[in-house]
Amino acid sequence: MFKYFHLTKMQRQSILKWSLYGLLTLLTLLLQTVVLSRTTGLRIKLTPYPILVVCVCVREGPEKGGAYAILAALFWCFSGADFGNLSVAVLPVGAMLSAVLCRAVLTLRFLPTALCAFAVTLLNATAIFIFKLILPPTVELANYWRILLPTAALSMVFFPLQYPLVKSISRIGVRDEL
Repeated sequence: MFKYFHLTKMQRQSILKWSLYGLLTLLTLLLQTVVLSRTTGLRIKLTPYPILVVCVCVREGPEKGGAYAILAALFWCFSGADFGNLSVAVLPVGAMLSAVLCRAVLTLRFLPTALCAFAVTLLNATAIFIFKLILPPTVELANYWRILLPTAALSMVFFPLQYPLVKSISRIGVRDEL
């Protein structure tokens, strides 16, 4: 049966690339939910997961990266994240818009990707904050400036660690065009 099952070199490299992305996604989710959720200095919980989703989406493009962003958002929702169902709508749209923006207007460099990752992280956190503010109010409006903005800014500490990993993984299977 397996004698007809043949994978080309490009298919093997594609499987390796997306398996590494999956492993990095799982490790980031574990870091966020197990380690960082227990450390709450000044009620700030760092969120590296949206940053990773934006990095992958920007590097892979709006089509492949968008499919990854949707699956990653669903994975985050099913992990029991706070308002994860809202992130299923916000996170992929923000990541795909970032990919389109970085490819059409900006460049695929460190700083534009960092700005897009910060914007999507802040957008996702703002959407969750608005729902917590409206549906039985569990937060105060002043917490936006005291907690939410510092959380999004301090979460960017993970960007310099994630971006080089995503950039090196994205090079797997890319042919050199001379």
